Amino acid sequence: MRKLSIIAMLLVGAFITVEAQNEMQALRYSQYNPFGTARYAAQGGAIGALGSDLSSVLVNPAGLGFYRSSEFSFSPSIYWVNTTSDFYGQHMSDSQTKFNIGSIGMVNAFTRDKKTGIVSAAFSLGYNTLVNFNNRTTIQGVSDQSSLLDDFTWHANASPNDLDPYYEDLAFETGLMPYDEAAEEYWHDMQLDGYGQQLYRLSEQSGYVGEYSLSGAFNFSNLLYFGASMGIHAVRFYEDIFHMETDLDDHVIDFHQFQFREFNTTKGWGYTFRFGMILRPIQMVRVGASVQLPTYYHLSDEKFTDMASTWDSSSGIEDAYKSSPNGVYNYKLKTPFRANAHASLILFRVATVSAGYEYVDYSSARLDAYDYKFVDENDEIRRGFQAAHNLKAGAEVRLSSLYLRAGGQHLMSPFTDSRNNAESWIYSGGLGFRTKKAYFDVSYSYSTRTDVYGMYSYQPGMNEIAINEVNGNNLMFTVGYKF
Repeated sequence: MRKLSIIAMLLVGAFITVEAQNEMQALRYSQYNPFGTARYAAQGGAIGALGSDLSSVLVNPAGLGFYRSSEFSFSPSIYWVNTTSDFYGQHMSDSQTKFNIGSIGMVNAFTRDKKTGIVSAAFSLGYNTLVNFNNRTTIQGVSDQSSLLDDFTWHANASPNDLDPYYEDLAFETGLMPYDEAAEEYWHDMQLDGYGQQLYRLSEQSGYVGEYSLSGAFNFSNLLYFGASMGIHAVRFYEDIFHMETDLDDHVIDFHQFQFREFNTTKGWGYTFRFGMILRPIQMVRVGASVQLPTYYHLSDEKFTDMASTWDSSSGIEDAYKSSPNGVYNYKLKTPFRANAHASLILFRVATVSAGYEYVDYSSARLDAYDYKFVDENDEIRRGFQAAHNLKAGAEVRLSSLYLRAGGQHLMSPFTDSRNNAESWIYSGGLGFRTKKAYFDVSYSYSTRTDVYGMYSYQPGMNEIAINEVNGNNLMFTVGYKF
C-alpha cells in the first residue's frame, strides 16, 4: 500500500493515505490525551495515586476506592486550536473551536463500619473523551520543484495498467496526466514548462475517541486499594482536504488550475481493560501502579475523492471534473499495552504533590484484516515507532473551601527518527470550590507541538512538506453533586 515515508507523516492526519489503513492510522488511535474532569486536567493528569475523582478510571481505577460518598459529575469543555504553517517561507495561520464533553458519570460508594478487611467499595459508570481530533490547517506557498501531479505520475508509471481510482485515474480523466503512447509513460504539463505554481492546502479534521466505562474498586483496611475497569471505545474521525494549484504567472502552456478534494471517515468501536492498585503505608504517602491491556478495535474507513481541471481560455481545452467511487474498508487494530506508576504526598491535608509515569510501546501496535495482513505496514510500525516514557506532575493547595491547582505533562515522541521530534508539552492550572454536597472546578490547559506535515511524494523517497506549529487550548468546567 502506498504511503509517504515516515519523516513526512508526523502529522497524524497526513495527506497521502491512499489506502487509509497504514502505520499512521495505527498511531492515530494509539495516542491518548484524556480530557477527564477539570481537577484531573488542572493537575496534569497526575492523580493516579490520589483517587476520589471520576477520571481515576483513566489512569488507575483503584483510586475509586477513596470515595466515601456517592456523586455525579459533568465536565463540559471548550477546545480551540491555533495552527501556523511554514511552507517555503510563507506563513499561514488558522484556528478551530469546538465544544466537547470531557467526562460525565456517577460513582456509587459503599462503606462498612469496620477498620480491617473490606472497609469500603465504589463502582462507577461513566464516559470520558480520550482523544480530540479537531484541527484546521491552511498551507500556502509557491513550489519551484514539484506538484501533486508528480505524485500521481510516478505512481501511475509504476503501475500503468492499474490506475488508482481515487488518485491517478482522476488526473488522467481530467486531462492533467495524459499518456504518451510513444514513450509509454504518463506525464503532466509542469514537467515540460517548469514549476512555480502556487499551492494551497486546507485540511480540516474533527472527531474523537470516547470511552464508556464500568469500573469498581475495593478498600482493604485503608491500606491497600484494588480496582478494575472495562472500557468500550467509540471512534469517530472525519478529514476533509482541499488541494489547489494555480499557474499565477501563466508560464505553463494552457494550464490554469486544478483542484483535488479528499474526504476520509473512520468509524468503529473497541474494548479494553485496566487494573490498578494503590498502597497507603502512612497517611501522607500514596503510591500506585496500573496497567491497561491493548485495545482491540473494529474499524471501518470510508473514502471519496474528486478532481477538477481548469484551462486557459485560449487553449481550446474544456474544463473537466471527475469523482471517485465511494470506498469502504473494514479492518482491525490492536493498540499498545500501557503501564503506569504514580505517587502522591499529602501535606497536612492542605496540599498535595503528585507525579505520574506512563510507558507505552507504539511499535507494538498491529493492523489486520480478513483479506489483507498489512505485512509492510506492520513492519513500518516496528521500525518507525518506539516506546515512549511520558511524565506527569501536579499539585493542589487547599484554602478552606477553595482549591488551587497546577500541573504539567511531557509526552515523548513516538517516532524512532529524531527528525520527527513529535514530543508534546502540556501546561495546566485551575481552581475549585467545594462544599459538603456540591463542587465546581475549572481548568485551563495549553499544549504545544511541532508537526512535519506530509503534502505528497513527488518521487520515491522525496516528499514535499510543511512545518506546522500547533497550539491547543482547553477550558474545562466540572459540576458535581454528592449524595
